[in-house]
Amino acid sequence: MADLIDLSIPVRNGDGRLGLQVKFETPYTFENCGWQGSTFSMFAHYATHVDAPVHFIEHGKCTHDTPLSHLIGPAALIELDDHADNAAIEGDTLEDRGRHVQKGDIVILRTNWTDKHWGTDRFWKQGPFLTVAGAEWLVARGARAVVYDFSEEEAVRNPGFRGEECPVHHTILGENIYNIEYVHGLSKIRRPRLAIAAMPLHLVGLDGAPARVVAFEGLDLPRDFAVR
Repeated sequence: MADLIDLSIPVRNGDGRLGLQVKFETPYTFENCGWQGSTFSMFAHYATHVDAPVHFIEHGKCTHDTPLSHLIGPAALIELDDHADNAAIEGDTLEDRGRHVQKGDIVILRTNWTDKHWGTDRFWKQGPFLTVAGAEWLVARGARAVVYDFSEEEAVRNPGFRGEECPVHHTILGENIYNIEYVHGLSKIRRPRLAIAAMPLHLVGLDGAPARVVAFEGLDLPRDFAVR
Protein backbone atom coordinates (compact mmCIF):
# COMPACT_ATOMS: atom_id res chain seq x y z
CA MET A 1 0.00 0.00 0.00
CA ALA A 2 1.36 3.42 -0.98
CA ASP A 3 1.40 6.43 1.34
CA LEU A 4 0.39 9.75 -0.25
CA ILE A 5 2.18 12.92 0.89
CA ASP A 6 0.87 16.30 -0.26
CA LEU A 7 3.84 18.58 -0.98
CA SER A 8 1.85 21.62 -2.15
CA ILE A 9 2.08 24.98 -0.36
CA PRO A 10 -1.35 26.51 0.39
CA VAL A 11 -2.11 29.75 -1.46
CA ARG A 12 -3.92 32.54 0.40
CA ASN A 13 -5.42 35.87 -0.58
CA GLY A 14 -2.79 38.60 -0.24
CA ASP A 15 0.19 36.28 -0.71
CA GLY A 16 2.63 36.86 -3.56
CA ARG A 17 6.11 37.81 -4.73
CA LEU A 18 7.86 40.27 -7.04
CA GLY A 19 5.11 42.81 -6.39
CA LEU A 20 2.40 40.48 -7.73
CA GLN A 21 -0.27 39.72 -5.16
CA VAL A 22 -2.67 36.79 -5.00
CA LYS A 23 -6.22 38.11 -5.25
CA PHE A 24 -9.39 36.20 -4.36
CA GLU A 25 -12.83 37.64 -5.07
CA THR A 26 -16.32 36.20 -4.63
CA PRO A 27 -18.73 37.94 -7.04
CA TYR A 28 -21.44 35.33 -6.54
CA THR A 29 -22.55 34.83 -2.95
CA PHE A 30 -25.34 33.12 -1.06
CA GLU A 31 -26.61 36.61 -0.22
CA ASN A 32 -26.92 37.83 -3.82
CA CYS A 33 -27.78 34.65 -5.71
CA GLY A 34 -28.03 31.68 -3.35
CA TRP A 35 -24.72 30.05 -4.32
CA GLN A 36 -21.03 30.86 -4.13
CA GLY A 37 -18.64 31.39 -7.04
CA SER A 38 -15.16 32.90 -6.75
CA THR A 39 -12.30 34.10 -8.94
CA PHE A 40 -8.57 34.27 -8.33
CA SER A 41 -5.53 35.81 -9.94
CA MET A 42 -1.91 35.08 -9.09
CA PHE A 43 1.64 35.08 -10.41
CA ALA A 44 2.21 31.79 -12.21
CA HIS A 45 5.54 31.34 -10.39
CA TYR A 46 4.36 31.79 -6.82
CA ALA A 47 4.06 28.91 -4.34
CA THR A 48 4.08 25.33 -5.68
CA HIS A 49 4.22 25.45 -9.46
CA VAL A 50 5.81 24.01 -12.60
CA ASP A 51 8.11 25.98 -14.92
CA ALA A 52 7.67 25.44 -18.65
CA PRO A 53 10.80 25.93 -20.82
CA VAL A 54 9.51 29.20 -22.32
CA HIS A 55 9.92 30.73 -18.85
CA PHE A 56 13.58 31.30 -19.81
CA ILE A 57 13.99 29.75 -23.27
CA GLU A 58 12.61 31.96 -26.03
CA HIS A 59 10.23 29.95 -28.26
CA GLY A 60 10.45 27.04 -25.81
CA LYS A 61 7.53 24.83 -24.86
CA CYS A 62 4.62 26.44 -23.01
CA THR A 63 2.60 25.09 -20.10
CA HIS A 64 -0.01 23.48 -22.34
CA ASP A 65 2.81 21.64 -24.19
CA THR A 66 4.10 20.10 -20.96
CA PRO A 67 3.91 16.29 -21.24
CA LEU A 68 2.48 14.80 -18.06
CA SER A 69 4.88 11.90 -18.54
CA HIS A 70 7.67 14.33 -17.53
CA LEU A 71 5.87 15.23 -14.30
CA ILE A 72 4.65 11.82 -13.12
CA GLY A 73 6.98 8.93 -12.45
CA PRO A 74 9.72 7.36 -10.39
CA ALA A 75 11.68 9.74 -8.20
CA ALA A 76 14.92 9.82 -6.23
CA LEU A 77 15.42 11.93 -3.11
CA ILE A 78 18.80 13.60 -2.51
CA GLU A 79 19.39 14.68 1.09
CA LEU A 80 20.75 18.23 1.41
CA ASP A 81 19.44 19.35 4.79
CA ASP A 82 22.93 20.47 5.82
CA HIS A 83 22.70 23.18 3.13
CA ALA A 84 21.22 26.28 4.75
CA ASP A 85 22.01 30.00 4.55
CA ASN A 86 23.57 30.91 1.18
CA ALA A 87 24.91 27.38 0.71
CA ALA A 88 25.86 26.41 -2.85
CA ILE A 89 24.69 22.97 -3.99
CA GLU A 90 27.50 21.70 -6.20
CA GLY A 91 27.66 18.96 -8.77
CA ASP A 92 30.21 17.03 -6.70
CA THR A 93 27.78 16.98 -3.77
CA LEU A 94 24.97 15.67 -5.95
CA GLU A 95 27.29 13.02 -7.40
CA ASP A 96 28.27 11.88 -3.92
CA ARG A 97 24.73 11.79 -2.52
CA GLY A 98 22.77 10.93 -5.64
CA ARG A 99 24.31 7.64 -6.71
CA HIS A 100 20.86 6.04 -6.51
CA VAL A 101 19.46 8.45 -9.14
CA GLN A 102 18.55 6.66 -12.37
CA LYS A 103 18.08 8.05 -15.86
CA GLY A 104 14.52 9.29 -16.26
CA ASP A 105 13.97 9.94 -12.56
CA ILE A 106 12.28 12.98 -11.12
CA VAL A 107 15.01 14.22 -8.77
CA ILE A 108 13.98 15.69 -5.42
CA LEU A 109 16.44 18.08 -3.73
CA ARG A 110 15.57 18.21 -0.02
CA THR A 111 16.94 21.06 2.10
CA ASN A 112 13.82 21.61 4.27
CA TRP A 113 14.19 25.36 3.59
CA THR A 114 10.51 25.96 2.81
CA ASP A 115 9.45 24.25 6.04
CA LYS A 116 11.68 26.60 8.01
CA HIS A 117 11.32 29.91 6.17
CA TRP A 118 8.43 30.00 3.69
CA GLY A 119 6.49 33.26 4.04
CA THR A 120 9.53 35.26 5.14
CA ASP A 121 12.03 37.44 3.30
CA ARG A 122 14.72 35.05 4.46
CA PHE A 123 13.32 32.35 2.20
CA TRP A 124 14.08 34.43 -0.90
CA LYS A 125 17.22 36.26 0.18
CA GLN A 126 19.31 33.83 2.22
CA GLY A 127 18.50 30.32 1.10
CA PRO A 128 20.63 27.62 -0.50
CA PHE A 129 20.96 27.66 -4.27
CA LEU A 130 21.96 25.36 -7.10
CA THR A 131 25.19 26.05 -8.96
CA VAL A 132 25.62 25.67 -12.71
CA ALA A 133 27.70 22.55 -12.03
CA GLY A 134 24.80 21.19 -9.99
CA ALA A 135 22.39 21.91 -12.84
CA GLU A 136 24.75 20.27 -15.31
CA TRP A 137 24.91 17.17 -13.11
CA LEU A 138 21.09 16.90 -13.23
CA VAL A 139 21.18 17.16 -17.03
CA ALA A 140 23.98 14.59 -17.36
CA ARG A 141 22.18 12.23 -14.99
CA GLY A 142 19.10 12.27 -17.21
CA ALA A 143 16.58 13.82 -14.84
CA ARG A 144 13.13 14.31 -16.35
CA ALA A 145 12.15 16.95 -13.75
CA VAL A 146 13.59 18.46 -10.57
CA VAL A 147 11.71 19.17 -7.33
CA TYR A 148 12.96 22.01 -5.10
CA ASP A 149 12.10 23.22 -1.59
CA PHE A 150 14.27 26.31 -2.03
CA SER A 151 14.76 29.07 -4.61
CA GLU A 152 17.36 27.42 -6.81
CA GLU A 153 18.65 30.40 -8.80
CA GLU A 154 21.07 32.62 -6.86
CA ALA A 155 20.44 35.65 -9.09
CA VAL A 156 16.71 35.94 -8.31
CA ARG A 157 17.48 37.30 -4.85
CA ASN A 158 18.70 40.47 -6.56
CA PRO A 159 16.03 43.12 -7.34
CA GLY A 160 15.51 43.60 -11.06
CA PHE A 161 17.34 40.41 -12.06
CA ARG A 162 17.38 39.62 -15.78
CA GLY A 163 16.96 36.33 -17.58
CA GLU A 164 20.55 36.22 -18.83
CA GLU A 165 21.71 36.27 -15.20
CA CYS A 166 19.98 32.93 -14.52
CA PRO A 167 22.19 30.14 -15.91
CA VAL A 168 20.62 27.40 -13.79
CA HIS A 169 17.20 27.90 -15.38
CA HIS A 170 18.76 28.09 -18.84
CA THR A 171 20.72 24.88 -18.27
CA ILE A 172 17.76 22.86 -17.01
CA LEU A 173 14.86 24.27 -19.01
CA GLY A 174 17.04 24.33 -22.11
CA GLU A 175 17.09 20.54 -21.98
CA ASN A 176 13.28 20.34 -21.51
CA ILE A 177 13.75 19.27 -17.91
CA TYR A 178 10.89 20.71 -15.88
CA ASN A 179 11.28 22.63 -12.63
CA ILE A 180 8.77 21.70 -9.92
CA GLU A 181 9.36 24.58 -7.55
CA TYR A 182 8.60 25.51 -3.94
CA VAL A 183 7.22 22.36 -2.39
CA HIS A 184 7.11 21.78 1.34
CA GLY A 185 6.84 18.80 3.66
CA LEU A 186 9.72 16.85 2.13
CA SER A 187 10.77 15.87 5.66
CA LYS A 188 7.80 13.46 5.67
CA ILE A 189 9.48 11.32 3.00
CA ARG A 190 11.33 8.37 4.54
CA ARG A 191 12.62 6.48 1.50
CA PRO A 192 15.26 7.45 -1.06
CA ARG A 193 13.12 6.14 -3.91
CA LEU A 194 9.43 6.82 -4.44
CA ALA A 195 7.06 8.32 -7.04
CA ILE A 196 6.04 11.92 -7.73
CA ALA A 197 3.03 13.40 -9.52
CA ALA A 198 2.88 17.12 -10.35
CA MET A 199 -0.30 18.37 -12.02
CA PRO A 200 -0.08 21.98 -13.29
CA LEU A 201 -3.12 23.84 -14.51
CA HIS A 202 -3.55 23.46 -18.29
CA LEU A 203 -2.98 27.14 -19.11
CA VAL A 204 -2.51 27.74 -22.84
CA GLY A 205 0.52 29.76 -23.91
CA LEU A 206 1.90 30.49 -20.43
CA ASP A 207 5.36 29.93 -18.95
CA GLY A 208 4.29 28.22 -15.74
CA ALA A 209 1.30 27.20 -13.69
CA PRO A 210 0.28 26.47 -10.10
CA ALA A 211 0.41 22.75 -9.41
CA ARG A 212 -0.73 20.16 -6.90
CA VAL A 213 2.31 17.99 -6.19
CA VAL A 214 2.12 14.70 -4.31
CA ALA A 215 4.62 12.01 -3.39
CA PHE A 216 3.77 8.31 -3.23
CA GLU A 217 5.93 6.15 -0.97
CA GLY A 218 5.76 2.46 -1.68
CA LEU A 219 4.52 2.90 -5.26
CA ASP A 220 6.55 1.76 -8.25
CA LEU A 221 5.81 3.56 -11.51
CA PRO A 222 7.23 2.66 -14.93
CA ARG A 223 9.57 5.15 -16.61
CA ASP A 224 7.56 5.07 -19.81
CA PHE A 225 3.80 5.13 -19.90
CA ALA A 226 1.17 6.48 -22.26
CA VAL A 227 -0.91 9.55 -21.40
CA ARG A 228 -4.20 9.46 -23.31
